[in-house]
Amino acid sequence: MSANFEYYKIFYYVARYQNLTQAADALMTSQPAITRSIKNLENELGCRLFIRSSHGVSLTSEGEALYRHVAPACDLLFKGEEDLNTILGLKDGIIYIGVTETALHCYLLKKLAIFHQLYPGVRIKLSNQTTPMTFHDFKAGKIDLALVTTPCNCTKPLKLTPVKTFCDVLVGNREYADMAKKTWHLADLAKYPLVSLSRNTMSYQFFQKFYAANNQPMHIDIELASANLILPVISQGLGIGYIPEEMAAHALETGELVKINLYEKLPPRQICIVRDISRSMNAATRKLLELMPAEEKLSGSGEPDFL
Repeated sequence: MSANFEYYKIFYYVARYQNLTQAADALMTSQPAITRSIKNLENELGCRLFIRSSHGVSLTSEGEALYRHVAPACDLLFKGEEDLNTILGLKDGIIYIGVTETALHCYLLKKLAIFHQLYPGVRIKLSNQTTPMTFHDFKAGKIDLALVTTPCNCTKPLKLTPVKTFCDVLVGNREYADMAKKTWHLADLAKYPLVSLSRNTMSYQFFQKFYAANNQPMHIDIELASANLILPVISQGLGIGYIPEEMAAHALETGELVKINLYEKLPPRQICIVRDISRSMNAATRKLLELMPAEEKLSGSGEPDFL
């Protein structure tokens, strides 16, 4: 039984980079997946193709013989794809994107503006939903690309790629100006009305666990279904609430909102691309992803201790 092309493609990239991690990055997959594919190819061909060392990997004599045939074939196929994309020019097409509101306003909109300038003929359809619903639609194949915010429950074969770190801030309107002059403990804020997203959102769970980690209950006075509603509700003086700092920046600058400082440190969160390494992508989606490079890892795990 002859090996499938995907094995040869992975073999090509590993031989080209002589490094499993670099090959995995180029193929947008994981190093263990690369290793498994190479092992499967070696089993099917009945020979060893690579020798691993502290510096990376190198081809065996059998691997070199195979590479002499695989490399020209892959180069021709990849060149064919490039020529086809050039002919198409991404002058048309459509991308279906599922995105949470925070990811949309704090990250994706700016990337879409750049993408639209480069490829104005590509139509974009956005589905703005909660993190669980975005995951559901992605798994069901209803969308080509998904962006969510942490925390979130991501299971294989899905993989999260962080692209931006953001921080939430506690804010109130001008009526809370005196509160902005000092720093508060969570326990001291219990008497003030709290505005929050609904209980079925991951953001609610994030803040609930933050309160629990500091031995405080979180009592919501106004529960909202959309993150877009938090700022106007707080601006009208209906309570205080947490909002991504970037979304609150303009209102803070103009004095419409004031920042309420806390002694308890609120952990940062991340905006992540959801990827399925087993799923192929169309040309438009690949080009959009090129505008969204992975963020460098935070020190430590990048996840709050209480999650």
